[in-house]
Amino acid sequence: MLKVLPMILVSVFLISCAGTQTIPEPKSPGARLYQERCTKCHGLPGVTRHTPEQWDQLLVMMDDFMQEKNIAFPDQEKELIRNYLHRNAK
Repeated sequence: MLKVLPMILVSVFLISCAGTQTIPEPKSPGARLYQERCTKCHGLPGVTRHTPEQWDQLLVMMDDFMQEKNIAFPDQEKELIRNYLHRNAK
C-alpha cells in the first residue's frame, strides 16, 4: 500500500493540472482574442505573469515574429490584446 500511495498522489496532481487554464474576463473580446491568437504558436501565458511594461515588450517581440512569418496581426487586434493584458497584469 505504501508503494502505491506516491503513484496515486502523482496521478491526482497530474489530473488536477490537466484542466483548462482559467483567465480573467474569459468572455471579454480581449480575452477571446488573446486565447485565439496567442495559442496558434505556443501555450497561453498566464495573464498575471507580467507587468504592463513587460507585456508591452513581449507584444513588440511577438509582432516582429509574426511579421517575419507573414502572419497578419492588425493594429486593432494588438490594441485589444494589449488593453486586456494591461487590465489584468500583475
